[in-house]
Amino acid sequence: MATALTASVAAAAPAAPADSTAITLTPRGVPDTGAITGENLGFSVESADLAHGFLTKPRMSQWLKTLGRHGVLRLGGYSMDLVWPAFGAYRDAPTPPEAIGGRVDRSDLLRLKALLRDSGWKATLGVPLKKIIDPSKIKSPTKDPSPPVTLDQAVAEVKAAHEILGDDLLAVEIGNEYDNVTTLTPAEYYATMKQYHAAIKQAVPHANIKVTGPSANTAKTNTQLDGFVAAVQADTGSDPRQMIAEFTNHLYPQSHCGSSNATIAGLLSPDTYVTDRNKLTGIMDITGRLNSGIPAVINESNSASCSGQPGVSDAYATSLWSLDYLLQTAQNRVSQVQFHTNTAAICGDFKARDSKDYPISYRYYGAFCAADQHALDSNRLSAAPLYYGLWAFHQVPEGRFLDVGLPDTALSRLRAYAVEGRNGALTMVLINVQDPAASTGDDDVTVNLPSAYRSGDAVTLRTSATDGLASVDTSAISLGDRTLSDRGVPSGRPGSTPVQVSGGRSTVTVAPGTAQIITFSAR
Repeated sequence: MATALTASVAAAAPAAPADSTAITLTPRGVPDTGAITGENLGFSVESADLAHGFLTKPRMSQWLKTLGRHGVLRLGGYSMDLVWPAFGAYRDAPTPPEAIGGRVDRSDLLRLKALLRDSGWKATLGVPLKKIIDPSKIKSPTKDPSPPVTLDQAVAEVKAAHEILGDDLLAVEIGNEYDNVTTLTPAEYYATMKQYHAAIKQAVPHANIKVTGPSANTAKTNTQLDGFVAAVQADTGSDPRQMIAEFTNHLYPQSHCGSSNATIAGLLSPDTYVTDRNKLTGIMDITGRLNSGIPAVINESNSASCSGQPGVSDAYATSLWSLDYLLQTAQNRVSQVQFHTNTAAICGDFKARDSKDYPISYRYYGAFCAADQHALDSNRLSAAPLYYGLWAFHQVPEGRFLDVGLPDTALSRLRAYAVEGRNGALTMVLINVQDPAASTGDDDVTVNLPSAYRSGDAVTLRTSATDGLASVDTSAISLGDRTLSDRGVPSGRPGSTPVQVSGGRSTVTVAPGTAQIITFSAR
């Protein structure tokens, strides 16, 4: 029997088949909403990937360009404290054994410049923290011991990066998850950030290089950010806009750390969606206390922390999740999400946390990987399910979000967003998060259009795999019946199908395990 959910006061939708749910949405404008800017998406990669030359292989440029020309690469992660910067007085110094993340020198930055110039992307540079602070503040000195990097050495890397990258260097990130690896209080971390910024300013006085932080751990609460912003507020003698480029945060909705396990059901659950929404709202509320206009960014994220969960992070479910997650964060006014990924690894070849190869290891949540060693040597990578969700997000035009009024009671079935474009077109994104392998329940979504739109076109993200959300067969995924080559090149522009509009209303059937990107226009 058909059920019905009404998201706002509206005329009833047409009768739905017995195995479907009827949902009515009425998009409307609301104040203080987020936007699709063309800059909402980026990648976070390990500093070790830069040091080993993996990130800057020419093959990477096309994978970036397919997602747009205005993304950001965050160079950091936990290997931020495991890389040896060979700059300044340390240019010819031997690489210490603790530098299991590798050695970075000018040649790496020159290759990075070529990648950024060709792709149109920009970068933030992470610098080490653990060896810069009081040694007594390190939580576990024997765990992942860091090479003896000095402040002058780190600043010399920043200076070289500015000289080589110019405006393509957006900012410098101070440490990675300081609260996980140190006992610094938020106020002490802020003081360290100021110390770093002062040293950078002295070395490159006219460059106006800003820093980012606090990049705290992935807790559901915002305790560390709250303390950090309180420290900034207490520093009445400084203007944060002159020092801080972004307030950076980490967010993973699930965990595979220790004995924790992630699930597909958990990843797409209403509870996870609401928890993330509360986290994002908290971030904006806390940073908003400063009235500084400094953007908030999720600069490290993915489906599950600690490299992801096999069978979840590499499954088709992440195609739908990443599309939904990007829309959710943008709607909540977070400026960008940077998905943590490997850049050169064989699919499934995960290295243990205690392996010297872990910094450059395959991650189950990676956006791309090579089918085998021959493919890797031939510069051929395969798009992961996650990447298809990012590619789908790139199809959503720039514009402001409208409220669709979808009740939380519908989140177990549907995620819905509306974006009003600059040209007046309306784009709806409807995601049926039910598993097609276990359900035949379509969502029949009726949209009460806010203007006299005459036509619509829908692009569909789907898998043809019989195991639905759990499928790890990327070859079964398509976007508008188009796929991605092993060079990151789409097989064509995603195709669309017509959507009927009549009397200011349109009803769209969204099958389980699919997403539809529907653009309504007045033509």
